[in-house]
Amino acid sequence: MLQVENLSITLRERLLEDMNAEFHRGMAYGIVATNGSGKTTLLRILAGLMRTQRGAIYMEESGKRLNLVEIRKKLFYYETSDWLDGHLSALDYLEFVNTSWAGNKADIDEIIEYWGLGQFVKLPIRKYSLGMKQKTLLAMYAASSTDYWLMDEPMNGLDDANQKRFIEFMKGAREQGKCIIFSSHQNDILHEISDKVYYITNKKWIDTAEDVQEESR
Repeated sequence: MLQVENLSITLRERLLEDMNAEFHRGMAYGIVATNGSGKTTLLRILAGLMRTQRGAIYMEESGKRLNLVEIRKKLFYYETSDWLDGHLSALDYLEFVNTSWAGNKADIDEIIEYWGLGQFVKLPIRKYSLGMKQKTLLAMYAASSTDYWLMDEPMNGLDDANQKRFIEFMKGAREQGKCIIFSSHQNDILHEISDKVYYITNKKWIDTAEDVQEESR
């Protein structure tokens, strides 16, 4: 379980106040917020890329609170395909992620086949379309074999066929016991596989659409 207690986020201004949440394995959680509301910053903080200014984030497994090194091995976050180095290939990234994160080695060939990467998996990423880059990014999550996945707008650049493939990918990961936390826009089709959807509105963490409507009045 990944737990957040009394988290507040402030950059140039306060973005989120007193967030409390629990994220459990085998469940998918959506985060809906307008641009600039702090959802990407929240994912960076959960991933350990930014420090918390106020509040606590920790992970427990079998009643034991994990240390930072243990958490990093159980969690995978790759924010955007813009982070990919154009001189490397999808295969380079899949092999690196699998070696660096995976507790159990993933079947790289199976991942490549699932995402249809075979024709370009060894080409430099600078030759990829946006959709190809996004499929590479998503394949990296499978290669990580981690228990916790943090995803920022994971269907960005995917066509209809690959959106459907991604939905099945998410369903399968949840059945395998993954904890998936992703950001999305309102009415995103990802909500159909979410066990719970949270909203960030007026600097507050809200867990139902009804409460969002009440808060906006």
